[in-house]
Order: sequence, then C-alpha cells, then structure tokens
Amino acid sequence: MPQTAKNALLRVVNGYTEDPGKLGRREIERRKRNEDKLKISAGNMEPPAWLSMGAKKEFKRIVGLFGETELLTEADTNTLAQYCDLLGEYKACNNRLKKYGRSQDGRTNPDIKLKLSISQAMQRLVKDLGLSPAARASLAINMREEATDDDDF
Repeated sequence: MPQTAKNALLRVVNGYTEDPGKLGRREIERRKRNEDKLKISAGNMEPPAWLSMGAKKEFKRIVGLFGETELLTEADTNTLAQYCDLLGEYKACNNRLKKYGRSQDGRTNPDIKLKLSISQAMQRLVKDLGLSPAARASLAINMREEATDDDDF
C-alpha cells in the first residue's frame, strides 16, 4: 500500500534526508517552497447558501473553534459544509427513530441503515478535517515547530 505524501518539513523531522534512497536536501527545500506557495487564506470562511440553518450554525461554530489554528482554509469550505449537512441528516434520522421506533410494521426502520451510512461518511470527513481527538493528535505530532532563539536540545 503506497504511503501518503508528507510535507517537506516532516521528511526532515523523520530523518529522511540521511537515507540516499530518499529525497535529498534540494528536493526537500523545493517542496517546502512549493508548500509555502500553496498556502490558502482562511479569511472568508462563510457557510454556503444551500446549507440549512442548523448546518450553517454548526459550520460557523467549527470555523470559530479552529479560527487561530490555520487548519481550516477557504479550500475546506465544501468539505466542512458536507460534514455539517450530514450532521443535520444524522440528527433527523435520530428524531425519526425516536418518533417511529426501530421497527415499522414488523420490519426494521430504514432510518437505521441510513444513520449508519451517514455515520461512516461523517467519520471520513471528521478525519479529513481534523475534528476528532485522534485526528488532532496526529496533526499535533506532525505540526511544524515555531522558530525559537533557544538552540539547545
């Protein structure tokens, strides 16, 4: 199974520059410059008009939580909107299950299967967006350190 791409600084942190079979210093520096060029603004994180009121509220809540982290950018707007929309659908399934029960006319309520499907889709988006504790822990491990004047280790 192929490895996912790692940013240039992660390669240095993990010691990949020492192995001749891995990327060299010039390639790592080139990738770092390119990654800096690809930085995207987070200044205009507004929920799309097609979201429901509840989903818009969740969108704004999450953007507020992650505001200073630079984790979510304008490029993530649609992914975050999908998550918020799915959350609304998940809640609607729960409400219907509470109202009508887990079975209807002796058969399993179709909302159970729909709820599980929505849950799986939400889990994928949670990982992509860094919304779970595990996803944030992974991001923290790989996070770039800010430059300091202290060179001691």
